[in-house]
Amino acid sequence: MNRQLELQLAETPALRAPVLLAAVAGWGDGAVAGTGAVQYLIGKHGAERLAAFDGDEIYQYTVTRPITLQREGGERELAWPSLELHACRLPDAPHDLLLLLGPEPDLRWRACAEAIVAAARRCGASAVIVLGSYWDQVSHLGQPLLSGRAADAAMRQALTALGVRESRYQGPTGFTAALLDACARHELPAAGVSARAPHYAQGIVHPQLSWALLHTVEQLANLRFDLAALDEAGREQARRLTERVKEEPKLWQYVQMVAAQQGQLEAGNDFQQGAWHTLSAAPEIRPDVPPRPATGGELPSGQDMVEAVESFFRGSRREG
Repeated sequence: MNRQLELQLAETPALRAPVLLAAVAGWGDGAVAGTGAVQYLIGKHGAERLAAFDGDEIYQYTVTRPITLQREGGERELAWPSLELHACRLPDAPHDLLLLLGPEPDLRWRACAEAIVAAARRCGASAVIVLGSYWDQVSHLGQPLLSGRAADAAMRQALTALGVRESRYQGPTGFTAALLDACARHELPAAGVSARAPHYAQGIVHPQLSWALLHTVEQLANLRFDLAALDEAGREQARRLTERVKEEPKLWQYVQMVAAQQGQLEAGNDFQQGAWHTLSAAPEIRPDVPPRPATGGELPSGQDMVEAVESFFRGSRREG
């Protein structure tokens, strides 16, 4: 019989009704926006490491492998996967933070989720927010789009008020779903917020999505972060991506069409005033249904789009 998992805290930190932000690398964070957001907070706000799981208990090392690193002088070091809990004090906000970060566990999901909830309660956590991201038929232009889920009505209402659409996904899932389930069973308010990443821009980081996640967390949990550097990085990345996409006219056409259909462009935007403005009233795109052509303009065919995206990726790899 497996022994009980624990996140053993050397001592209980003195925190003010902290909010636990959790992100795990893997299934639920395909675009690395959630883990990137938590990593940013750990570095920016000087988080303190409180505890970590025993990796032998939750990882299968043939799946989540350790990394070998070479140090100065030729010495080598193994970096083992680790799921860690950090504390972050926010003097300018009414709440402090607990930050959970690491690779998604391979083993003992239910026991691991129970241990996280127990540690959060020991630290006086007032809520849990899980961050993630996934590839979707959205554009990098304009406002980033998010989706969310919550077990309790108050959290669902708060997400709706912030314009975060409720996720309707059903199917195979990741560890974060197990964590949210454990929170619900223990009546700990919890929500999951995921960034919808442009599927044509894989293989690069998207700081604008990490910014969007943390900006939403600020409003959802009444917190205050220093996001200036992340915002600047996101704008610069979006600018560079736009320049690169424009080199593929058919892909650029598609990106603009998706932005209009998804309502990501603000009123008065130059693009909205152009020939594509009629697309803004098009029906919502479903992940399993390709966008319908609008009248008054010829759109690229599916094969054209595949060729344009492949060309984009080839160019990106050459630049990298």
